[in-house]
Amino acid sequence: MNLRARLLWLCLPLFVASLAGVWLLSDLILLDRFDRGDRQRLADEVRIVHNRVAYEKQRNLDIVHSYAWWDASYQFMRLPQARFVEDNLDQDLLGILGFDYVLYVDRSGHIVAQQWKLDELSQRFPGQQVPDADQLRQGILRTAIELGALKVDGDPRHSLDQLLQIEGVPQLLLSYPISNTSGTAEPAGVVLAGVLLDSARMSNLQTQMGASLRLVQDPVLDKDWRTLNIPTGRGATLLSPRRLLDENSQQMSLLYLDSRGKPQLRLELTSPRPLYQQGQQSVRLFLYLTLALLGGATLLAYVALEFRIIRRVTTMNREVAVIGQDDTPSRLSQQGADELGQLASEMNSMLDRLEQSEARDQAILDAIRDGYFEMDPNGIIRTVNPALCRMLGYSAEQLSGQHFSLLLQDEDLLRARGLSQQVRDDEQETTFSAPFKRRDGRLVSCETRLSAIHDTQGEFQGFRGILRDISDQVAYQKQLIDLAYRDTLTGLGNRKAFNEQLPRAIAHCNRVALLYIDLDRFKQVNDHFGHATGDALLRTVGERMRGSLRQPDQAFRLGGDEFAVLLENAEPEQAEALGTRLLAVLGADYHLGGQVIDFVTPSIGIAFYPQDAGDADALTRAADIAMYQAKQERNRCYRFTTV
Repeated sequence: MNLRARLLWLCLPLFVASLAGVWLLSDLILLDRFDRGDRQRLADEVRIVHNRVAYEKQRNLDIVHSYAWWDASYQFMRLPQARFVEDNLDQDLLGILGFDYVLYVDRSGHIVAQQWKLDELSQRFPGQQVPDADQLRQGILRTAIELGALKVDGDPRHSLDQLLQIEGVPQLLLSYPISNTSGTAEPAGVVLAGVLLDSARMSNLQTQMGASLRLVQDPVLDKDWRTLNIPTGRGATLLSPRRLLDENSQQMSLLYLDSRGKPQLRLELTSPRPLYQQGQQSVRLFLYLTLALLGGATLLAYVALEFRIIRRVTTMNREVAVIGQDDTPSRLSQQGADELGQLASEMNSMLDRLEQSEARDQAILDAIRDGYFEMDPNGIIRTVNPALCRMLGYSAEQLSGQHFSLLLQDEDLLRARGLSQQVRDDEQETTFSAPFKRRDGRLVSCETRLSAIHDTQGEFQGFRGILRDISDQVAYQKQLIDLAYRDTLTGLGNRKAFNEQLPRAIAHCNRVALLYIDLDRFKQVNDHFGHATGDALLRTVGERMRGSLRQPDQAFRLGGDEFAVLLENAEPEQAEALGTRLLAVLGADYHLGGQVIDFVTPSIGIAFYPQDAGDADALTRAADIAMYQAKQERNRCYRFTTV
């Protein structure tokens, strides 16, 4: 093969590879940035629509509020007069306010006054099957009652402003309790008002937004939708992921839920992708220019390079490429007195030093007791040492190429990703502690110190970390916590545990039963048999109480001979059955060190939340009073609180 042919075969692959690389970078980076701009633009338009709808809801609710908190409306509900309806609910005023109906409804759900504007429903909703006006009126009142519009006891600010689909007709339903102008009077009823979202109103909203809007009346909730605002008793709004309809258009949707969490209406916003289209044109122009430049440069290189230099460089490139691909030591064979020969000699010396350094580092990593690992920027494990393999039960081959999520539980993944991003952004070492999953499925508590890997130019290349087994430390900490909340004599919860668990149970449960227990004549045991026998009796009481309780129930020793039992979501019958069982169990004879103690009996007081008390302190006092009532009868019994 002649020199010209060699130059051709050398330059052609470089030319093609350069062109392909430019095309890939342009498509993956430039077009992606243009697409992100279009996506952000669509997201901004969706938020504008959402804010516009929220503004309209609030504006209309304020109008309803002004009618509801009005002395005239309040007096009308107390003494209805036809004059009030003629002056304040005529058709013209309804049109000025922008409502399609206004109703005055009393607390029992009866309509006191009404004004409707439901004519020509089929023309207002073309291509849609609509109900007759009577059916729609009944549906509106029924839906408002179901959503709690009349639940205004003592709350003159209880209101509704929800986008709903009633009898197949999309609309904005509003309500506000009727009170005096200052809002201090007990609500006498509610003002119901509504705006039908007909084709004219949707067209007007679309014109204002400058985008294509479509109202979908059969919304489907997908798991990928995310909450746009915090769900409240007045409904919530969900935002869909962006969907590409084709190369030139994109779409996002807003899904409105009612206060019961049911999907009602969906607004679809469709917009073009102008930045992406411009990006495609720019990329094509860039590729044409790159093709011309690369072609010219390749031609110049093809003419200018000499055979000897090209051949030696090609040989050196081939030898460098195989270095590190296997365990066989590789060196450059190129020799000579010129610059290329000196370069080959320096590279061989550098390879010698690099092999020595790697061997030394590997020996250190193999000898340390802590685990060592390296990951690429995507979290793929590339290097591990033997200590880490022993710690987690994997071989190096099994871990290499795996994502670090293989070793963590789902609840710890989000925290781990956040810390790795922090290391990447701040370039600071950080510590992460979590249970790691072994290959056999067991969990081992570990702590890892994670730091960033950078190349000689300072570019981020991945992560490196040290993994240390801290199972003994975690077990010791758990033991200390258990001792802080455990009575050392009986093994039951102590007063600290009781004082923390009772308010927590009241906050999270609908019903709570508290049994307060005192051992009658326990002091006689200490006086006649000694404190050692008294302690043994208390330990026996703890064992009997644990054997009498079901799994979720909790027993505590409050001090001395006072005990408590906490039942969450328990019916009175269950508490009474447990009290009967404890009377029998704790009142039985105690055989302790050859002594039979048959005079110690329990007195039990029972109190319930929320029937007897509204907070933890009051519930404790109520149970304590009931216990003392039982103690005064001196007949081994339990008593419910009478407070």
